[in-house]
Amino acid sequence: MNHRSRTTAFWALPALLFAFASVAKADRVVVLPPAGTDAVEELDRIEEQLSEAVRALSHEALTEAGAHETRGETPETANELRAIAEIQQAEWAIVAIVHDHGERNYYLTLRVGYAPSTRVEELDAEVRLSRERDRLVELLQAMLRPEGLSEDGLALAGRDQVAREAEGIAERDAAEQARLDAERHAEEERERAEREAAEAAEREAQEAAEREAREREEREAFENRDRYGVADGNMMLQVGGGVRGLVVTPNRGNGGAIATLALRLGRGFESVPGLELRAGIEVAFASASALSVFGGAVYLASPFAFPLHLGASIEVGYFQSISGNRSPAFMGRASAVAAYNPAGSFYVELSAGELQYLTTGGGAFALGFDLRLGTRF
Repeated sequence: MNHRSRTTAFWALPALLFAFASVAKADRVVVLPPAGTDAVEELDRIEEQLSEAVRALSHEALTEAGAHETRGETPETANELRAIAEIQQAEWAIVAIVHDHGERNYYLTLRVGYAPSTRVEELDAEVRLSRERDRLVELLQAMLRPEGLSEDGLALAGRDQVAREAEGIAERDAAEQARLDAERHAEEERERAEREAAEAAEREAQEAAEREAREREEREAFENRDRYGVADGNMMLQVGGGVRGLVVTPNRGNGGAIATLALRLGRGFESVPGLELRAGIEVAFASASALSVFGGAVYLASPFAFPLHLGASIEVGYFQSISGNRSPAFMGRASAVAAYNPAGSFYVELSAGELQYLTTGGGAFALGFDLRLGTRF
């Protein structure tokens, strides 16, 4: 390197250092605490947002020393802002006056001082919380210019139409989504109601079918019930016994009781279910010993699906006393009858309230019951 080259390099180095110092100085911006509202926490948040916007523009954001102690003393003139900037070796000093603060937005007067020209500029603009950072960035970008605020920058004053349109779109989208959600919910409710109605109708139809099936089974069971004297054969053989008390005796005597054993043979008819002609022989003992031969009929209806038959019987016959007055006598009796078929062709029969009349000795009445066991074949 010759002498001339060394001399040129010697003078170029201070020029470069001066240029870098100038750039570094231009990148420093003092962000003063905002003013205009009593909500200190909100002012602190807005100050931080302004600092973030300054840094987003590749500037260094500085805060004023003792700013929180002097909040409320807002610089207004270009000289005041220049003095603040020069203290921290910055070119810019900005302060925001916040007003008309709401839930979704606030307005601010953004005051920017440019120290090299002792110039101050203001811009009143709306900041929507939905677009706060981008809005502050575009405002500061328009104002942190050595040449000052441009016509395009002045157009940023007032409402933030970009945010409002975006919010309008978002609100319309939200309303549309709400409408779609409401329609979907209504459709789901309608489908649920239809499904529940269909399930209820299906349950009702199933219950109706089950009820109809039960009624049909009951009806068929009743229609196909066992009729007395038909299902197990037309012939009947029966043995039984009973007790009858004498309630009216000849010459109004003291009465007594008669015990009986009887054997009966019956014949039924398929054409007349329940009717049975009977004949039998009976032995009486206790107060009087006698032998009777009788015949008669019984009619037993079948009012239930299970094999219980109810009806009445009447019998007449010849009564011959073996002890005491041995004169022959006429016998007649009637009673209510219940017959039950517990299994197969086996029957149990009860003759209750059986009233018997005898012509012997001027006439006598006896009242009692018989219990009989029989089979059909």
